Amino acid sequence: MGKLRCVCGHTIVDQTNNISYKGYLIPDNQIDRVYDNISSSVSELLDSKDSNERMEWIKKNFFVPPYPTDMKDFEMINDLISKHTNEKTQSMFECENCGRIAIEVGQTSTFEFYKPENETVNQILDGNKK
Repeated sequence: MGKLRCVCGHTIVDQTNNISYKGYLIPDNQIDRVYDNISSSVSELLDSKDSNERMEWIKKNFFVPPYPTDMKDFEMINDLISKHTNEKTQSMFECENCGRIAIEVGQTSTFEFYKPENETVNQILDGNKK
């Protein structure tokens, strides 16, 4: 995304990983499809190994080249999980200035803002907060 201007005027920056004010949302009506797609893809990977068709499976699931064909299975499974979740995931941010939550509308790169009732920064997306 890069940068997003909150309605309070603060600039929300998204230019790195592990941001404490960023989260992801998967709509309930999409979560079963995400899980099914991941499970199916992993199962097909395992079947392809048993039948010595791993390379064909890689070409079916990734763009070869440039996707490397010498990756370990766990690395490809990680990429599969990312691929299938990213297809249905919406980004969300908490403004560090006013606490508003910005939720991406579908996968449109446009955001709607919601103001917390207590009007404070609650750090609700910080997974390290206890």
